Amino acid sequence: MLSSSNATLVSEASWIIFNVTLGTSQQTSAVVSAGAIPRLVAVFASDVEDTTHNALLALGNIAGASDRLRGIFLEQRAFRPALAILADPSKFSATTVNTATWVMDTCATPGTTGKYNKISTFSETVPVLCKFIQQKHKSKPIAVIVRALRHICSSKAAAEMIFEAGAVPCLVQICTSENPGLRQNALCLVAQFAWHEGMLLQSILDNGILQALQTCITNHVRSRRLACCVASNIAAATPLQAEALIQSSILPILTGLVANQGEEVKVQHEAVTVLVQLAKKGERNHDFFSSLLEGDCVEACCAALHSTDWVMAGKSVLIIKYLIDTPWSGADDAIERLEDSDGVRLLRKIWLEHGGNRWAESATAHTLLKVYFPDSSRRPRV
Repeated sequence: MLSSSNATLVSEASWIIFNVTLGTSQQTSAVVSAGAIPRLVAVFASDVEDTTHNALLALGNIAGASDRLRGIFLEQRAFRPALAILADPSKFSATTVNTATWVMDTCATPGTTGKYNKISTFSETVPVLCKFIQQKHKSKPIAVIVRALRHICSSKAAAEMIFEAGAVPCLVQICTSENPGLRQNALCLVAQFAWHEGMLLQSILDNGILQALQTCITNHVRSRRLACCVASNIAAATPLQAEALIQSSILPILTGLVANQGEEVKVQHEAVTVLVQLAKKGERNHDFFSSLLEGDCVEACCAALHSTDWVMAGKSVLIIKYLIDTPWSGADDAIERLEDSDGVRLLRKIWLEHGGNRWAESATAHTLLKVYFPDSSRRPRV
C-alpha cells in the first residue's frame, strides 16, 4: 500500500504503520523486517503533508524503539527526510518542522552499545542542524536541535564540525536563553568546546562565553552548576585562556558561591574546582595568586572549611596550601587573611576531626599548622 500510486491508499497505509510503531518494539521490529523504512522514506515524494507527516512520525518511532532498530534506521540514512525538512523549514507547517526536530533528536540520542555514536554517521546532518539553530525559530524546536547536537558532539571532530558550520556565536548567545531546557543543553554543548581547549575553547572565549556564564550564575539558579563546569574547563586550559577567566568579573562570583553555605553542594563542588585549577596555574604564574587574593579566595576557602562536605573541605585546604606554602610575594598577605578569617582554628579542626577516609586533607592541614602556626599544631592534652 505504501508503494501504491493511489494517494489515498498511501495515506491510509502511512497512518496504519504509524499506529503500529506506537506499540511494542517487537511490533515495530516486524514493520521494519517487512521493509517499511525505504518505503516510508519514499513517501516523502508525496505532496500531501498529512501523509508525509505520518511517515515521519513512524520513522521517529522506529529510531526510538530500540538500539537495534536505531542502528538499522541510521544505516539506511532514514533521517534524510527529516533533514530535508529542517534544511528548508519555510516549505512546511510548524507541526511538521517540530516533528522533524524530534526525529533528529531521537536518532542522535546515544544508544547503549555506542556502535553508531560516531561523527561519520552524522556528518551530513551537522551543517543542516547548525544552520537551523541560527535561523529565527521558536525556542522549542531550537532546544530540541541543540540537544541533538549535544548528543552528536561526543568527540573533537564533532565539535570542529559545529565550529566550521559557524554555530559558535549562536550557541554562546543561547547559553543565556530564558528557556531552561535550551539554556541547559547549550551549556552542555559549549562545555564540550571548553574541554577540547585550543581553537575550540578560544572560539567560545572570543564570542563572550565568560559574560554568558556570569549571567547564568547570577540570574539562573538551575544553570549554575553547568556554568561553573564550563568555567572549570576553561580554568584547566592553557595559561593564556585561564588568564582570561581570572581577569574577568566572574571570579568574585565564584568565590561567593564557595563561601555561601546555603548554596547547593554540587554547585559549590564545581565552583571550588575552578579555584583549584586557577591556584595550580599560580605555581608558575604568581599573577594568578594575586587575582585569587583580590577575589577573596582565602576568605571563601575558610568559609568552606565549615562545610561537612569532605570535597569542599579537601579542595579548600589544597587552595590554602597553594597560596601560603608557595614562595611568592603575597604569601604573608595570604597568611594574614587566613588568620583574620579564623582559618587557623578551622585548619586545626580539619586536622583533628577529618581522619579515616579523609586522611589526606587532615595531613595537609596539620602540615600547614606545623610550618606556619606551630602553637596550633599540637594535640590537646587529655
